[in-house]
Amino acid sequence: MKKGTRLYINLTNKCNTNCPFCCMYSGTDKNTFMDFETFKKIIDNCKGKFELQLEGGEPILNKDIFLFIEYAISTNRCLKIIILSNGIELQNYMKRFIDIANWNKILIEFKISINYWLIKVEKNFLYKMNLLLFSVKYIKYINIIFNVRKRKDKDENLDNLLKENDLYDHSNIYYLQSYGKLKNSKYDKPLIVQNIDNWFLYASDGTCFNQDLIARSDYEEKLL
Repeated sequence: MKKGTRLYINLTNKCNTNCPFCCMYSGTDKNTFMDFETFKKIIDNCKGKFELQLEGGEPILNKDIFLFIEYAISTNRCLKIIILSNGIELQNYMKRFIDIANWNKILIEFKISINYWLIKVEKNFLYKMNLLLFSVKYIKYINIIFNVRKRKDKDENLDNLLKENDLYDHSNIYYLQSYGKLKNSKYDKPLIVQNIDNWFLYASDGTCFNQDLIARSDYEEKLL
């Protein structure tokens, strides 16, 4: 068990796509953005060393994301930064992420979503993810992992597509989960397997839900 705390923080419910299975009810019509004072309070209230996982929505749509990251690092207590993204706009911001990671010698890990919807709505999506992966291949403090979500009885060819684009060995492959927009579906309920002592979940307005993933999801549905 790793010592410390991991903070899962939704920076926004705004997204640049409208996945029909989104676990946080995010979309292009949402407009809640965490502000700096709310973020600062979360960080300041966390005692000791911590890892930071920035989520959404699409977290890079929050214009203050780099301010948030720099503040977390400035505490000298932040051990690692994890960013969940759909990857669509990530290349436009990657140089700044690399500069922050290298300057501060801190690991920034991107967990990029892959699913049938993103492949459908974003032209050459898997090829673009291959280019993104290659662009950081030799960057010491940047890591990319692909979180692949599959449909049951469908997506049979997705593994082959991942292999064709040299993404398979960098992917964690799961099925979709039964919460958010897929609430009460045939899929399994979500489960966070932890390797750290403490962890807390925050909605995009700063509300803390401790370790209740479903309650946070239900709350996000109501946010505008």
